[in-house]
Amino acid sequence: MTDLTNYVSWDELKGKEARGVTKEVDLGEVEMIGRHYIVTKKGVASKERFYIPKYLAEKYDGHTLWFNVTEGQKTEFRRDSPPTYEEYARYRIEGVPADIETRVRVTEA
Repeated sequence: MTDLTNYVSWDELKGKEARGVTKEVDLGEVEMIGRHYIVTKKGVASKERFYIPKYLAEKYDGHTLWFNVTEGQKTEFRRDSPPTYEEYARYRIEGVPADIETRVRVTEA
């Protein structure tokens, strides 16, 4: 069986919408791509920044980047400065693709 899964480079996702497990979990827009995390920015006047581990990325549907993050977890990632690798290494879960730090799976919207 051939793997027909498509992937996109993280760099191509700057400016795209970011959401959590549901559309209601608004993480803003992708602002920057770090080595182990994605930085999103939410808001115009009072901006919130979220540093979300790449390990939690589930898919990109052509419009939105989806993360395995709940509304309750969102505050764990709100920060003003980058995290250490050790802080986010704890989010690595079994079954995460080995190349998650360079690309993310594309699915249909």
